[in-house]
Amino acid sequence: MGRTSILMVMGFNVIFALMGFSLSRVTEEAVKNYSLYYTNAAVHNMAASAANIAANQIFFTPNWREGYSNVPFAGGTYSVQVKDLPNRRIQITARATTQGPDETTGEYENKTATIIIVMQPSSFSKFAYYSVVEGGIYWITGDTVWGPFHTQSKLSVSGNPVFYGKVTAKNGLFKSPSSSKPKFYGGFQSGVSINLPSDMSPLEGAAQSGGKYFTSGADVSLTFNADGTVTWQEGGNPPMTEPLSTFAPNGVVYAKNANVRMKGTLKGRVTVTATGSSGLGKGNVYLDDNIVYSKDPSDPECDDMLGITADNNVIITDNAANNNDINVHASIFCRTGGFTAQNYNTRPIAGTINLVGGIQQYQRGPVGTFSGGSINHGFQKNYRYDERLMTDLPPFYPTTGSYEILSWYE
Repeated sequence: MGRTSILMVMGFNVIFALMGFSLSRVTEEAVKNYSLYYTNAAVHNMAASAANIAANQIFFTPNWREGYSNVPFAGGTYSVQVKDLPNRRIQITARATTQGPDETTGEYENKTATIIIVMQPSSFSKFAYYSVVEGGIYWITGDTVWGPFHTQSKLSVSGNPVFYGKVTAKNGLFKSPSSSKPKFYGGFQSGVSINLPSDMSPLEGAAQSGGKYFTSGADVSLTFNADGTVTWQEGGNPPMTEPLSTFAPNGVVYAKNANVRMKGTLKGRVTVTATGSSGLGKGNVYLDDNIVYSKDPSDPECDDMLGITADNNVIITDNAANNNDINVHASIFCRTGGFTAQNYNTRPIAGTINLVGGIQQYQRGPVGTFSGGSINHGFQKNYRYDERLMTDLPPFYPTTGSYEILSWYE
């Protein structure tokens, strides 16, 4: 009996010793894991802070590229590199380093976290619809906008229009009747101000340094061809045909103090601009027939992209080609005017404007007249947003003056 008791005591001692060792080991591992987690979280937060500091610097100083080197911060250091990418994009690489325990030995070693973000200028092309002046026009039941929407005035609705992208309005929302129930599936925000640029000088500079720059003041005609060429004519000069990549290597076509007439099938990427005084009848772009991409813009393989920008108006010409629908693939920008149809209130019923892209205009332009829900003159509208414009843009398309983040990689 005595021997058995001794063996039992010895057994319990061994068990308790093993349990104590195990508990000690668990406690040690828990402390180590917590310390490791804390260090990894700290170095990650340092890198995120550095990335945000750099992004903020670019927001206030768009040309800033100096970066930072070994800046002391929160018990470690961070460095930031900033470099330019194609299509006016910017890459920020933020790297932070601190000291933490090695996962195996428990000894302290450097811990590093890296965050890479890509930014691009916030472009007006991202808007499915933009206006400064709505002109008392209401969005009504049956109206649908598929992408981002902004107005510098008040958004007026009557009934139940549907907005799938985010909607912003500088001066709020007005409902008439008050029972109207617009659908804002992307949200609605009031008090947002986004001003149009004062001129087209960035596009002019791009045309002078790698695009096609017309300065004679004569009208320019452009016919885009599905084989990637363009047939162009300036004033009364003979027409010429050449590859788009040779005609405007950086994709910018600029007609100063002139009008542009255009049509065709675009294979490539280009922004066409007309500037000049409205009092002299200049600075307009006329769409003489369909202007479409060589591939359907909904096709993932489509890389074609067109920007149409005008100091004044983008106008659907009143001609035989446009009397039975017109198809337009483009993002359209009117700095002081709007997207409209020539002789909209006297031309015959002309079918439908089938537009895939977006419209940004100073004032909403008329394209037809209606009575009792039926069209009398001009066009009905079928506008669809080109989803690619959320993250991509035509060459040197007008920007809002700020940057937006395209990707954040950790």
